[in-house]
Amino acid sequence: MEKIIENYNTKEEYLYVKPYTFIQGFAMAKGYSNTLKALPLARRMHNGQYRKGTVNVDGNEVRLPYVLHVLKVCTTLMNLDLPLTDEELDVLYCTALCHDMIEDCHENFPKGGIELVEDYGLDYRVFEAVRLLSKHSGASQEELSEYFNAIKHNKFALLIKLSDRGHNVESLSCMKLEKIHKYCKETRDFIYPLCSYAKQNYPEITKGVTILKSKIVSLTEATETLINMFEEQSEGMRSDHSNEG
Repeated sequence: MEKIIENYNTKEEYLYVKPYTFIQGFAMAKGYSNTLKALPLARRMHNGQYRKGTVNVDGNEVRLPYVLHVLKVCTTLMNLDLPLTDEELDVLYCTALCHDMIEDCHENFPKGGIELVEDYGLDYRVFEAVRLLSKHSGASQEELSEYFNAIKHNKFALLIKLSDRGHNVESLSCMKLEKIHKYCKETRDFIYPLCSYAKQNYPEITKGVTILKSKIVSLTEATETLINMFEEQSEGMRSDHSNEG
């Protein structure tokens, strides 16, 4: 098994150290070996990658390291206190930390991601779920349908996709208008039904799914309302300007 070398930008560590140490402490206390392996791996793999947009930290505009996203997806799931076994939770949290690796760090996985098992010693179920969660950009409606249909049959992938979407909808304002409309439509077409499927087929996680869906729906609909208002106002201004001309 390859040793996970801690190679990352230490100057950015302050931007995500709290969720990182929280997960580390939680996993150590529970003996979650997969999660503990995934933490430094996620930091290493996503080093040099950033979330869209910037945030103001102590008066300075900074880009947020991408690893913060996978940490947030993981801590969100931890805070749900899901009634799963420790073995299942270890796989779930580990997969959350690894969920974007095959898609966003594909150059490090020439064998399609099985390296997560063969080189880094993670549970095979982690690879299975991460593989399901990976997709290419510009997917057609039919491809998206196949993608989400596959996810719904894997409880780990399903929970992570909902937690992932919950975090992403917090950043809709960083997207261009066209992308916002597309993302909101995808959420309505596939994420809402995914929540309904989860409640019907995985009753043990119903409470957690309900919490995740509530956040997704509220942020998605609030964003759509604001965007529609903005577009109506913009159209009105263009119309007034045209009449004046």
